[in-house]
Amino acid sequence: MIRFNRNTSNDKKDEKRFFFLIYALVLVSGMYTGMYALRFGVLVDIKQHLEAATHDFSSYFKYLTASSDNNFDDVHLNFKFNEYIKLSNQRSRFVYGKHHFIKGRQWIQRENIYAKATLKHNGKKFKVKAKLFGKNNDHFRHPYRWSFRVKAKDYIKDFDNGRFNLLQPNTRMYVTDALCNLILKRHDVLSLKYKPINLKINDRKEDVYFVEDFFSKYLIERNGYRDSYIFTFNDLKHPNSEDLNENQLQDLITLKDDIRNQPHIILDENKFDIFLAVSFLAQNKHSYLVDNFHMFYNGVTNKVEPIIREVWFKDEISISSKQDFENQVKRFIRHIIRYNKNLTVHLESILDDRKYLEKIMNDIRTVAMDAKEIKATNEWNSFQDGIYSRFPQAIHLCKNIEPNIKAVTELDFEINKSDLKINQIKTITVDTVLQEDLFLNSTDLILSSGITLDLNGHDVVVDSGLIYAVSEALNNIVITNSSQESSSIVVKNSKTKNIFKHVTFSKLSNFDKSYWHLPAGITFYESTVEMDNVVFDSNVTGDDFVNFFRCDNFKLNNVKFINVNSDAIDSDFSNGTVDNCSFVNVGNDAVDGSGSQIIIRNSTFDSVEDKVISAGEHSSMEIYDSTISNSEISFVSKDDSKLIEENNTLTNNTLDYCLFNKKKEFDFGLLYTDKDISKFNYLIEKGSKVFKGDEELLNLKVVDSVKESLYGIEYGKKSR
Repeated sequence: MIRFNRNTSNDKKDEKRFFFLIYALVLVSGMYTGMYALRFGVLVDIKQHLEAATHDFSSYFKYLTASSDNNFDDVHLNFKFNEYIKLSNQRSRFVYGKHHFIKGRQWIQRENIYAKATLKHNGKKFKVKAKLFGKNNDHFRHPYRWSFRVKAKDYIKDFDNGRFNLLQPNTRMYVTDALCNLILKRHDVLSLKYKPINLKINDRKEDVYFVEDFFSKYLIERNGYRDSYIFTFNDLKHPNSEDLNENQLQDLITLKDDIRNQPHIILDENKFDIFLAVSFLAQNKHSYLVDNFHMFYNGVTNKVEPIIREVWFKDEISISSKQDFENQVKRFIRHIIRYNKNLTVHLESILDDRKYLEKIMNDIRTVAMDAKEIKATNEWNSFQDGIYSRFPQAIHLCKNIEPNIKAVTELDFEINKSDLKINQIKTITVDTVLQEDLFLNSTDLILSSGITLDLNGHDVVVDSGLIYAVSEALNNIVITNSSQESSSIVVKNSKTKNIFKHVTFSKLSNFDKSYWHLPAGITFYESTVEMDNVVFDSNVTGDDFVNFFRCDNFKLNNVKFINVNSDAIDSDFSNGTVDNCSFVNVGNDAVDGSGSQIIIRNSTFDSVEDKVISAGEHSSMEIYDSTISNSEISFVSKDDSKLIEENNTLTNNTLDYCLFNKKKEFDFGLLYTDKDISKFNYLIEKGSKVFKGDEELLNLKVVDSVKESLYGIEYGKKSR
């Protein structure tokens, strides 16, 4: 009996151990399954679908049962097996390694592993490299639908960039980033494109992705700006810091210090205000986080502008009164200060100025109306339907867009609008030698007839004002520089027309001060300019004598350019006319247009050392009844540009016509002429087209590459 009892006791202990192990296994398995479901979004997906069904069942059911077919482009990203395994192994380390599974720290100091791939779109193939992209696990938690950073050796025209992200729409909250960037685009803020595509990765089933712009010169130039820095307070996003010299790196440090300490000088406050208004409408401060807050330095205006990304409509807005609205805006701004202390001085200036605060409130109304108008377009509805049909759970996640727009656009009280400021006037009535830089803000500069303004090694900058310099015939106003130090003139954001009549400019140089560097002796930015009987004579240094940048309308009549160091006129994203003008002894180009529309009539060009008329980067240039002689190259049309020339006389020029493609992001040049150019000297790259009237000239000799003969190699010269 004793032996029997002893065995029974052991059996009970074994039984307890067995059930303990079972319970422990179930507990561990349950915890693991729960952690897995949480970590990889299973529970989140279920929760989001339930919330969407509860929020608006009819819409949810409509999109849930609707066909997911769309009109988005089909794109195939194909990796060879060994290349795909490199990314798969890295993703497995992130997913199953303890640093990810327990701490979620895999992206803090990750190794950038790029895999070679082929990108196929519209029957074309592009060799690219791709790496896993994103800091949060929603970018890679799916077994094979991951987010990628893609880079190509050259620009890919199909995607308007050479580097871009391929993202699952949920990582950008489906439609909100796209909406916010469309709003900011209306206010001329540098904006990102979100192109929806159907992406197939290797032989997997295709799914909806976004092609998101990456920070690059292509993004900047496509938005109509000159290539410059894109950065956060902690990092430089474009260009690569390794490509900058010590002076440029120091410029960036100084630039950031000025943002923190002198924001009224360096920030484009109107654009920062719009950014703040959009953030308030979304009730989201995430985009203000130090690592998320991206900025662009506009090197022409010497202003920093914001870039918006990673924003969603977080909370619903409810406004009961004007005072309640004001209090909510104040509270929102105070929260932002805690998110990003680098912006403290700027944001506190809003809180301390009631008129400024009311401006922000009006800006919030403006962007809400913008959002309402965008959402009413067919393009937006087609885009949104395509996303919601694939992701019906987005109905709940984006549910605050409509009520927030409605809450603001339907406010039934008035907000005081800022009084229209009348510019002050600075008048110079006698001959003057500057003793310091002349920086004028919201001030018009008036120069009296016949005076001489000696810049004396100083600069004139007119911001949100104009220059009015009108003199009598035979008694020109003279603007010159007697010093060995350089002097320049910058006019930006003029509200009304700049007028120059009977004025002589001489001995000017490009602008160069602290981190603000401009290539021209005189720069006009987003300004209307009219010149009549003006002389530009003997500039000292710089790429251009005059640079029109984003100017809607410049008019030059009876203007003379004499002894120009490099380019006479450089037009970037501008429109204008050049009538009865003369260009003599020009060191590089006479009229150089990029993204511009220019008409030239009844003008003469003599001894231009490079290109007389250069149409580039999707320009349209027309020249009529003019004479070109003793110059290097008469007409150049390149990079998606159209050049029309009629009734012009060409005499003793090294090369009369040149057509080619220089930049990968553009196509070849077009020429429309009234001449049989086979009787002239020409150099045409294969792919370019020449028309005489409506007939294309097909029997012209073409070469495979024009660039091998230009820029001082055989024709033309290098830029100074």
